[in-house]
Amino acid sequence: MSCNRLFLALAALGLAAVPALAQRGGGGNPFAPPAAKLQYAPDRDFDLQHLKVELDIDWPGRKFTGASTNTVAPLRAGLSVLHFHAGKNIEVKTAQSGGKSLSFTREGDTISVSFPAPLAKDKPLLVRFTYAGGAIQGGGFGQGDGFHWMNPNDQNKEKQGFWTQGETAGNREWAVTWDYPNDLTTTETITTVPAEWSVVSNGLPVADKVVNGRRVSHWKMSQPHATYLMAIVSGPFDIKKDKWRNVPLWYVVPKGYADKIDASFGDTPDMLEFFSNITGVKYPWPKYAQNAMYDFGGGMENVSSTTLGMSNLTDFRSGFRNMASLNSHELAHQWFGDLVTCKDWGEVWLNESFATFMEVLYFEHSRGKNAYDREVDGNMRSYLSEARRYKRPVSTNLYRDPEVMFDSHTYPKGGAILHTLRRQLGDAAFFGGIKKYLTEHRHKPVEWEDLCRAFTDYSGINCEPFFQQWLLKPGHPVLEYSWSWDAATSEVVVTVKQTQDTSDGTPIYTIPTKIGLIRESLNRITITLNAPEQIIKIKALSKPTAVLLDPDHDFLRELKHEFAPDERLAVLKHAPVGLDKTVAMQALFADSPSEEAIQTVAALAKSDTLRFPALASLDGLGRLEREDQRGLWRGLLMHLSDARRGDAIRALGKLKHDPADAKLLIALLTEKETYANCSAIASTLDLWDDKAYAAEITKAKKLGQRPARGR
Repeated sequence: MSCNRLFLALAALGLAAVPALAQRGGGGNPFAPPAAKLQYAPDRDFDLQHLKVELDIDWPGRKFTGASTNTVAPLRAGLSVLHFHAGKNIEVKTAQSGGKSLSFTREGDTISVSFPAPLAKDKPLLVRFTYAGGAIQGGGFGQGDGFHWMNPNDQNKEKQGFWTQGETAGNREWAVTWDYPNDLTTTETITTVPAEWSVVSNGLPVADKVVNGRRVSHWKMSQPHATYLMAIVSGPFDIKKDKWRNVPLWYVVPKGYADKIDASFGDTPDMLEFFSNITGVKYPWPKYAQNAMYDFGGGMENVSSTTLGMSNLTDFRSGFRNMASLNSHELAHQWFGDLVTCKDWGEVWLNESFATFMEVLYFEHSRGKNAYDREVDGNMRSYLSEARRYKRPVSTNLYRDPEVMFDSHTYPKGGAILHTLRRQLGDAAFFGGIKKYLTEHRHKPVEWEDLCRAFTDYSGINCEPFFQQWLLKPGHPVLEYSWSWDAATSEVVVTVKQTQDTSDGTPIYTIPTKIGLIRESLNRITITLNAPEQIIKIKALSKPTAVLLDPDHDFLRELKHEFAPDERLAVLKHAPVGLDKTVAMQALFADSPSEEAIQTVAALAKSDTLRFPALASLDGLGRLEREDQRGLWRGLLMHLSDARRGDAIRALGKLKHDPADAKLLIALLTEKETYANCSAIASTLDLWDDKAYAAEITKAKKLGQRPARGR
């Protein structure tokens, strides 16, 4: 379901936000019998062609009355009973068609409506339900979903309004309709609320007026979508409007939080441009709203109208675009999950894995290669943590209930697999296949075969073996490797073992990859892994100083290997992925680093001017308290990276007090510097001379204090 679950359990890894997902369904293994059972998309009686929902909100009473008008076309001749969904929050009062009352029965969430005569196949008819609801407070993800009142409390007496949450089966708590993603429909909502409230829903506003002292807001979505993607948010809001390529953009926050809008949402046009270009499919909906709501957890990709947790709102001093991960994930869903939608919840990876991967792609676009590499590695680590508890196929119809599908297999593992496919096919074939997939299946439910066929047909490469081993089987490759130099034959001898447990169906993988030989630079040798153990001999002019398996981190894997002591410096200098550089640096600095290691790290730090540098942290160098590095730290105070400036502030604080350094730190104390770095400056000045710098320390502490509002 998007970053809703993703952001509820974020963990930090270096500079990257890593999705460590807590499953909604509790402990144990919900993918093993007897808890798990085979799940299929339910049978349908009709094609849902349009849904109109009218809600009248009684805010003081915390209840609503509603009417749902379903335009349906029977799929089979002779049907006299049609089945709809209504949740426990709804008391259905009447069912009508053609102005005549119909009898109905209810069993659980299913409403069975009887007709006096058999219905004709494909002939549309209207079925209208009236009902009342609102007594049951809908929660966040896996906590009831449905209809949620934003009630005032002791901390915020002004809080009011409501939001809806549809995935996976929550919209039946406020609308009587077909509530499963194997049928798509156009929709509209007419919502009556207090006059001072605003209403935002799917599609475009048709009318918004005050009638008899109450606001009536009419929204319409003229393109088909799954009903779980319907949403309404309403309350006292601050709204800023913008445009991208003539598409209206709405930035919606609770009243009083308008100052957070630019920092939180200002990069939305860039995301829209990037995703439209990289997929080859322009943003497909008539508007895009981002609605930050009280009580909401992460984010939900309601079609054209994403709901977000307002606690994610940020400002420019909290860090670089702190909402970009959440926002890009949810926006990516407007293509993957909304434009094309998984046909059943066992295929939800087609929504979530893609949104996770597109989020990583946006980081590559907006933050560079180091950020991309770090995000990919973070996804791998998050999945591997869950894989210690259980392993399952990413695409599966064997599970306990839909909620358990939203785990670290669906999000980060699936994202890492798409990264693997990108590297295996190459960008031209990969993104061409994505465009074909989105174009051919636009406004349709999809299964894994649809995606596989699109890649295969576009590239000419049969992608089914890839999908079979990576998506339809559990587990992942676990690799161990060692190497030696055979002087007699001038060969590097590399032994690679796949040591994963195959007793649970995990395969021995076939993986095209590379071996990297490091001497004065990195030389990549193409190989294919396809056996439990392989010995690979590579001709070379001389013995390499280090050998890397998969030097570019091109595929999902668990790599059990430690760099030998005499390899670490070469890896630090020449590895193409920052994580390997960082691992080598940490090993070199674990005890007493050599002078060459110290100077190498210092040179890398000085030359890496990117906002997101390759080395995650320089604290190891700072802890050495080297006076000869003072000039380096002074220079890094002007670095583009917030984290790198923080490294420099802390490192200078470990050196003997120099008034020139204090002057440089004090010059940073403006409202442009991050809260974290201002706090670090306060600590450093306090260490040097708390009395001489008393006024500056007070200023630094004040600038380092995050505002409580919105967090």
